[in-house]
Amino acid sequence: MAVHVDTVFVWVSDMERSVAWYAGLGIAASKGYGDWRTMEVSGPTHFALHKGARPPGQSTAAIAFGVEDLSTEMTRLAVLGIEPVDENVTDTGVSRFTTYRDPDGNDIQLLERYG
Repeated sequence: MAVHVDTVFVWVSDMERSVAWYAGLGIAASKGYGDWRTMEVSGPTHFALHKGARPPGQSTAAIAFGVEDLSTEMTRLAVLGIEPVDENVTDTGVSRFTTYRDPDGNDIQLLERYG
């Protein structure tokens, strides 16, 4: 059986605030369904925001969004007032990435793959 990531859900406390924050990353909101809203990303994986509180003691997973040029995206986001958790960029030799936090404290990484 082949398994792939179909949808990544991120729980948020304020939908409109989070929709605006993700719009800064270039991810627009799409259809809404009750307490969740799909977001526009390319590729086979879906991304959605789900309104509600996370269960106590549970942490969120880091989500890495692929970008073509990490440095350009970091500069663009800084102009919008969206700053990374720290200024360091991690280089794994295969990719480079940095971490941001959305308004609900979810770790969001921007990742540029080499070649």
